[in-house]
Amino acid sequence: MKDKLSYRQLYGEIETLNTSVFDSLMNEDFEGLQHTIDEFADSGIMEQEEFAAAREAYRYSSMPFTFDGIWISVDSCNPLDRLVMDVAGPSIQEIQKRDVMPVYACMVKHTEPQEMKHNDSRIASSRCNALQHYKELYKDLYKDPSPKGTWSIPLVADAEKHKMVYINRVTELAAARSKFYATYDFTSLPLNGMKIIDSEKLRNMDTSEKIKYLTATFDNIYDPAKNRNRFNHTDCFSFNSYGKILVSNYLQGKGIDRKNWKRYTKGCLPNNPMFYLQLAFYLTIPSSDEIEKFMNLHGYSIKSPMTLFRDVSAGKYHILHKDLCRWIDAGIDYNLINEMCGLKLELKEIRKK
Repeated sequence: MKDKLSYRQLYGEIETLNTSVFDSLMNEDFEGLQHTIDEFADSGIMEQEEFAAAREAYRYSSMPFTFDGIWISVDSCNPLDRLVMDVAGPSIQEIQKRDVMPVYACMVKHTEPQEMKHNDSRIASSRCNALQHYKELYKDLYKDPSPKGTWSIPLVADAEKHKMVYINRVTELAAARSKFYATYDFTSLPLNGMKIIDSEKLRNMDTSEKIKYLTATFDNIYDPAKNRNRFNHTDCFSFNSYGKILVSNYLQGKGIDRKNWKRYTKGCLPNNPMFYLQLAFYLTIPSSDEIEKFMNLHGYSIKSPMTLFRDVSAGKYHILHKDLCRWIDAGIDYNLINEMCGLKLELKEIRKK
């Protein structure tokens, strides 16, 4: 690819890639999925000078649509589209233009076209400010806390204190990330004593079943004989506003006990590489090289050409860490990667009454 793409065009290319990968996931076509990523890599888009910045901005600006906290799909394939319009007002595309694109523009320090400015969106303005704070914290993540002598770096006198400096930085980063890691969340309300969507049933479905179930349910709301809806969407669905995703809930959704996070913040390092990888995903560390640096900080790696990341499609396919790194660097959404692996966006803590 010789033509230089604008940041807006690069956003479109990355979004199109994610849509194609999602389509392959819907059809359980993992060969097609790999082919899509190969084509993207071979196109030369990833060699564009601004690609790395665009990929980072794409990930940080994202605001997933959820139903009772359940991740639904990439936005261009979202069966919630009509529901979003009827219950929340604007369409998914309009919400993206209003709340997501300004944050993307802020990240790439680019304000063209005019509608990408964040002054008109309260949530975008708030997220931009939180994002800038996060980026400042991230700069110091790997800074050596050891006092430096004239000739050499001395041995660490207190290993626990040394370790806690890094842990406290990660903890502060996670708190800062939660300030702008938000979703558009919708929920089902009882209609005549029953909910239209069974959330627990939905939560336990695979991706293909989930989308078919939602699409069929929303289609059933329309009465073709009368050429109108059987009832108003606002009677049975509500918009829960912007839901923040906490790191403990995010990890629990990956089958990692939330207590591991609490232990980590106190200095007890979990003996589980998936904990650190999913923590890197939560922090939205934007490239495989940067994630490798984060993993190395904790004594692990994702760069081995032989190690396994995850089995998918009932064990039929094996995703190696080298595959994962390609997906990360191409710009595949981390929520989509986890969806491929049957992992949930989050599981909130149910407190005893």
